[in-house]
Amino acid sequence: MAEGQRGINVNYCINPRCLKRDNPDHAAIQTCQTCGTSLLIQNRYRLLFPLRKLGGQEYTEIFEVADSQNPGTCKVMKILKSPELLELFQREAQTLQNLTLEQQPDLEMPLGIPSVEPDGHFTVTVGRKARELHCLVMEKIEGLNLEEWLRKNEPISEDLALKWLKQLTLTLARLHQKGLLHRDIKPSNIMRKLDEQLVLIDFGTVRETTDTYMAKIGRGRITSIVSPGYTPLEQIDGRAVPQSDFYALGRSFVYLLTGKHPIEFLDDDDDRLVWRDSAPQISDEFADLIDQLIAPLRNGRPRDADEILERLAHPYQPTPETVATLRSPLLNRLVWINTVLLFLELAVGGVLLWQVNQQRLQPSPVTPSEVREFP
Repeated sequence: MAEGQRGINVNYCINPRCLKRDNPDHAAIQTCQTCGTSLLIQNRYRLLFPLRKLGGQEYTEIFEVADSQNPGTCKVMKILKSPELLELFQREAQTLQNLTLEQQPDLEMPLGIPSVEPDGHFTVTVGRKARELHCLVMEKIEGLNLEEWLRKNEPISEDLALKWLKQLTLTLARLHQKGLLHRDIKPSNIMRKLDEQLVLIDFGTVRETTDTYMAKIGRGRITSIVSPGYTPLEQIDGRAVPQSDFYALGRSFVYLLTGKHPIEFLDDDDDRLVWRDSAPQISDEFADLIDQLIAPLRNGRPRDADEILERLAHPYQPTPETVATLRSPLLNRLVWINTVLLFLELAVGGVLLWQVNQQRLQPSPVTPSEVREFP
């Protein structure tokens, strides 16, 4: 929080080009004292303080807001300053609105996304040149993102990793069932609420896996979203699939389990991470699951979220790939031993057969008692 602090009675002007955006929080002041822009947005929202430094190079600004129609409810407003990212911004708004409407109260655990009301996306006009700003009001997630959280804590235990991985996989299962790909899963895009539930944020990168999307992939017209260390090769090439989200999820857990960025563990020879020695607190079986999630080729990763959830229900069973890896040397050894035993058996049998044949070929010796004289 760079400008404005909690407890200071200030209303901020929404106009990003205003020279002095903070105004006293006074009922008599309805418009910005510097540029004249209304301080009451959509006749209900007031900007309390910025959650990101104002005047930076970011395309968006984020404010905590007060909602006169829902007093006491914590909300944030995301404001798009530049039209260059309008498509992504609108996609994020539409996705969150749809998912919020479809959330079921009887889910095993809350769906880990910020909720957005049906009228939470709107535009306002500011300034003398009638500049249009796109706004998105959503639930405020109180807490830290996992990158911030880990800076203040030790790498997580296996029990916590199992709990968190299940939560995030349930969220991905819901997204993928709706034909959506997140495409930018990383610790800084995962919030930890005060009740320890995780929430996936930043849905501006979401894509629908429609026929049109697949056709654009074939023509190489999909814009790739790249977060170094977390983005798989096929997504860098503009060919994201559900398994691309699994890869980013697995690499996020490498960070959470070790406290180190995944790039630090990269083996340049085969694009795999050599990370297990830095996470001695976890079992080989759980490490096998993480390695399956981050397999360099998408065919080596789980086929869908349900497969991950099934593995999490039985976390200490080795993966099929691990069983095959363990079984293969054993089978090879058994085959080698059986071959040697067969060779020895044939060799011994051959010697015995030779000895029997030799005995048959030799004439029987004549003893003196057997010599008879004839008259």
